[in-house]
Amino acid sequence: MATTRGSNEKSGSSLDLLWGDRTKPQRSARPGLSAERIVAAAIELADAEGLDALSMQRVANMLDFTTMSIYRYFPGKSQLIDVMMDTAAGSPPDLPEAAGWRERVELWMAALWDRYQQHPWMLQVQVSGPPVGPNQLAWLEAALRSLRDTGLTHNEMLSVSLFLNGAVTGLARLTSDVAHAAAAIGVDQRDMNSEYVQTLERVLDSERFPTLSAIVAAGAFQPGDAPDSDTRGFSFALRRLLDGIEGYLEERADQHR
Repeated sequence: MATTRGSNEKSGSSLDLLWGDRTKPQRSARPGLSAERIVAAAIELADAEGLDALSMQRVANMLDFTTMSIYRYFPGKSQLIDVMMDTAAGSPPDLPEAAGWRERVELWMAALWDRYQQHPWMLQVQVSGPPVGPNQLAWLEAALRSLRDTGLTHNEMLSVSLFLNGAVTGLARLTSDVAHAAAAIGVDQRDMNSEYVQTLERVLDSERFPTLSAIVAAGAFQPGDAPDSDTRGFSFALRRLLDGIEGYLEERADQHR
């Protein structure tokens, strides 16, 4: 789980908010207002309407305070989003130590996928660096701890963890973007996919795109009937990634025998 975007000028204030005492506003506080209330309201707004709907004024209106009151706790919207991201990330799942590394990693990936389903706006936040918030670092720690007994080097553990995070995030973003596009034009996602398939069937030349044409003809672009078809597709894809990691580990173990 990656951290938010932002310049070096913003990073100091974001770190203070993420790791410091948020109960103390930069200037005099307003009775009944706190950083936690602001973040909770901002997350509620983003969950309901998406990140584009988020503004300091909207959050202030939700809490029945002035916009300036919000700025007493957060110097800008970017710092608020930094804290929102870490708060929405929450704690990583409890991964059983007795389980094998694959089971632990699969549980980690599934939990990250679920977190994105709960807060799809998180996928709209531009990423510019590695995680720095306490919750996001806890997710990275959980992924690394799941891999520590595999025989991977420290560099390999970090690379695999970041790659798996990117794979989950990328697949979740694709699913979220398609659903958002369908909702924006007021059509069912299955209907939109069917229209896309019909478009492909009209424009594809089987001689120029033989493999793609065959896949379209086989119905691979049609959504599954089951409500969890996206989740099952996600599980299949990421388990194949783990197959590759497992194959690499087995190959290297054979070389050292």
